[in-house]
Amino acid sequence: MRLRLLAATAALLLPTACGLPQAGISMRYLNLDVEGDILVTETSSTSSADLETMGLQEDEGVFSPRVDLEWGGFHLSASSSQTDHSGQGVVEAELEYDGETITAGSNVQSDFELGLTNVLMTWDVIPGDTVEIGLGFGAMLMDLDANIQSLDAPGQNVELDEQFPIPMLAGRAGVELAGFDLEGVLAGMSVNVDGDEATVLDLDVALSYELVDLGGAVCGELFLGYRSFDIDVQYDDDEGAVDFDSSFNGPYFGIALSF
Repeated sequence: MRLRLLAATAALLLPTACGLPQAGISMRYLNLDVEGDILVTETSSTSSADLETMGLQEDEGVFSPRVDLEWGGFHLSASSSQTDHSGQGVVEAELEYDGETITAGSNVQSDFELGLTNVLMTWDVIPGDTVEIGLGFGAMLMDLDANIQSLDAPGQNVELDEQFPIPMLAGRAGVELAGFDLEGVLAGMSVNVDGDEATVLDLDVALSYELVDLGGAVCGELFLGYRSFDIDVQYDDDEGAVDFDSSFNGPYFGIALSF
């Protein structure tokens, strides 16, 4: 679903790029680690389980496409990624959800998938050829899919499958010098809807180097970057209450092509 949404965005943007100053697509290879804790309960328990102790590990690396459109001081970017974190460990606190219970101290197999689809729009409030700073807004669709299985009591497992659309405020800053381009994007917001809360903070910093420059138009770039995504989601449903507080962060590299 996320990749289809991104492909549709690219299909709309790229055919019109010949009449615009710059449009492009990049492919990033992400390698993110995870840390934090999770509370899943059907009662009033406040004890949470550490994700690293449960065995969640750094993902094996995933590809993340991104589409960019720049027109004057306007910058639109759309990206999609899905990381998979799994492993075996021990759950420090009791997990109760949808009639299933995994007792504290149990050995567990944990599998977490986090999907992110971002669309951000910024306008330059400080334009320039060397330094530019933009402000704007956007939205994120976060898809959390988790499965925690007890290895001590086969058949006992806790499953979560939730999607959260989150509006965001965004800031973008860039510095270009001697063929290098340093860009940082910071986006986030805290929302509360009917008692369900979500707070996100997304930081993306990349240093790129132009490979091909034809008459002032950069057609190819290599880049290195760092992504940090902090999330705190609290919600209640018919199956129980969930508080997921975690951080996904790590380096990436890739190539970008401009049109």
